[in-house]
Amino acid sequence: MRPSLLISIAMKRIVSLIALTLAFAANADKPLVNDRLVFNWHNFLSGCSTWNLADWNRWTDDAQKLGYNAIMVHAYGNNPMVSFTFNGKTKPVGYLSTTVKGRDWSTMHVNDVRRLWGGEVFDGPVFGADAAQVPDDQRADAARRLMQGVFAHAAEKKMNVFFANDVDTGSANPQELILTLPESARFATQTKAGGMTGVGGEGTQKFWLANPDTKEGYRYYKAQVAALMADYPQITCLVVWFRQGGTPWMDVKLSEMPTAWQKEYNAVIARKPEAEKFWHSHSMFAIGKIARAYERALKELGHKRVRLAVGTWKFVFLPGADLFLPPRVALIGLDYDVLHENSKLATAENRRDLAEVGAHRPLIPVIWAHHDDGHYIGRPYTPFSEFHSKLAEAKASGFGIIHWTTRPLDLFFASHARQVFEQTKDEPLRTTCEHVGGKALGEYLYRWVTEAPRFGRETTDFFIDRPLTNIAEVVSGCRERLALLEKCGAGLQPAVSSKNNEQVKNLLHIVDYHRGLEQFIAAFHETQDLFQRSQWALRSNNVALARQLMMPCRPEPVIEQFAKFSSIGGITRGEQGLVVSMNTRWLTHIVRHRQALGMEPVRIKFGPTQHDKLAQLPGKFTFYFDTDRNLWEVWGDAETGARTFTESSDRTGVETDKPLCFTLRPIMQKAVLPAGAYRLRLVLAGASALDVKVGSDVHRVERTGRVELVYPVKLAKPGTVDLAITPTAGKVQFYSAVLEPISR
Repeated sequence: MRPSLLISIAMKRIVSLIALTLAFAANADKPLVNDRLVFNWHNFLSGCSTWNLADWNRWTDDAQKLGYNAIMVHAYGNNPMVSFTFNGKTKPVGYLSTTVKGRDWSTMHVNDVRRLWGGEVFDGPVFGADAAQVPDDQRADAARRLMQGVFAHAAEKKMNVFFANDVDTGSANPQELILTLPESARFATQTKAGGMTGVGGEGTQKFWLANPDTKEGYRYYKAQVAALMADYPQITCLVVWFRQGGTPWMDVKLSEMPTAWQKEYNAVIARKPEAEKFWHSHSMFAIGKIARAYERALKELGHKRVRLAVGTWKFVFLPGADLFLPPRVALIGLDYDVLHENSKLATAENRRDLAEVGAHRPLIPVIWAHHDDGHYIGRPYTPFSEFHSKLAEAKASGFGIIHWTTRPLDLFFASHARQVFEQTKDEPLRTTCEHVGGKALGEYLYRWVTEAPRFGRETTDFFIDRPLTNIAEVVSGCRERLALLEKCGAGLQPAVSSKNNEQVKNLLHIVDYHRGLEQFIAAFHETQDLFQRSQWALRSNNVALARQLMMPCRPEPVIEQFAKFSSIGGITRGEQGLVVSMNTRWLTHIVRHRQALGMEPVRIKFGPTQHDKLAQLPGKFTFYFDTDRNLWEVWGDAETGARTFTESSDRTGVETDKPLCFTLRPIMQKAVLPAGAYRLRLVLAGASALDVKVGSDVHRVERTGRVELVYPVKLAKPGTVDLAITPTAGKVQFYSAVLEPISR
């Protein structure tokens, strides 16, 4: 039996189980496509935003061993790895998100990750890249140094470096810099504030865009390219990246564009009237202007070897891009459709539409190993069959795979890589699985990668944002595959003492990992099922049934189970990020539901919270886990309007000499408390006299020093508790508020 794809890293700390003995780089096999990219994307705690240099380099090395010849990295406009100075002003940047800084894509903050359920997988209070844990004024330099090391290592390994740079979002068009241009070199669009624009605020406002066709406007774009190439000279393909809408450049009206552009665009439409109906037609014309500025800048700066590409989601942009972009520019599409698993658009006819473009310019579809909107953990997507043939039919020059986590996506990477080499062209998935683990384990892996569920997301406040369905079938499937897996393990046991001892032990190691994964999937679905049914019962006003269903609903041991099996072989950064995510974006909703049923106290702690004005879809909440793992929501200056203070890591609060008014309800807003009796506990200090108003009852307090105040609260019907604290002599320091349901 050939060595497993998965075992070479089995007994050490790893980035993923892409453990590779394929060693395409070391043998004489011939690749059948030119571009073979692995593509990670800065945003989630479970993605590359939390990687250190060793993690990045291991990812590059493993990808090369699999047969990939390029790494690809994307940077949103707020990413601190990308900045430049223009007319004496430096582009503002955000954060590489951690559990205490940065908020991109619903990152929630927590005081100490070691106190989380499953927190034994962390060795410090903060989870995130080392480069993200420097003082704020050093974060851009630290991020640049990190990525310089990443790209330098890739170059040493003779891997190509594709770098995708946002051009259309608000943070990618910093107004501080653009407003230094004369008005003749810029034009304005009325854009919706906030969202993907990254400009904050509400309603609409004037947003300025630089015109690359003017001397001064071109100099603005050239400064960006110059800074990028100076920081990262290893880049071999610079990708102009844009979104599909909700951004200034994609929502700009034709009438808002420079008069010369309107005339030029209308002249094209006069020659080719059907082009007016192309997807975002005039916006693609504008993106073409940016691409030409980038192309010119690369040449003038002496980077003629660097390829230029343009990329976005899906392939609907192809007709406009093909018409308005220079002919040498490659087109990259994150493919939901034409090559996507089970898509109605995955037809030979639609691949022929791609071929019309691929016949005369480089075309690189990027497929998804998993997805950030409901297909994030569990198994990867099922690898495509006859993958090389599909690429050939689309006349693609290569392909990429986008992902965030690494384990357990190994089979997805391995299968597609093998299918685009001469000796293993279009290799069937079952053959790849048997290559991994022999006949028996190969059969299990084949069933797992084709049958097991995918679930969870990383882009909203919710880890589970839609009801999980077919729970009984999912659990039954896990048990069936577990039985098959146990047979594999039993069959391998007698060989442990044989001459292939190490190889067999590593195969058993893989069996252990997948056993844990299957058990976790089943337990997660069973737990979520109880939670969902309890929610439905509460919506139907059947509180008794809702409470009954929640009694056995225990997500905490499920998260610990995930942390335990993920530690087999050394937990990955992605798996650590998922431990955080499940604690802060799954458990928190279950705790809120318990509070809405009167089954758990509402705990509010006061202290510093960090928010990020440049973050996209920012996380709103900050949580505190005490030494008993009780969950608290943290309110700071943004939440209360009062100044925060810190006495120690566990002793924080807000301070004010003005009234503090707020409403107590289940954490994260929205839900209400059930009718019944409660006990309110307030911890405060400082003021020698204050009034505490609980509901309509006012209590005068005349004390000094730290004190705990206890008040009874009665809710005659479901609702909330209004609380007002008014210092009448001095300042009040407010530490915490706990609303405990009295046993019913």
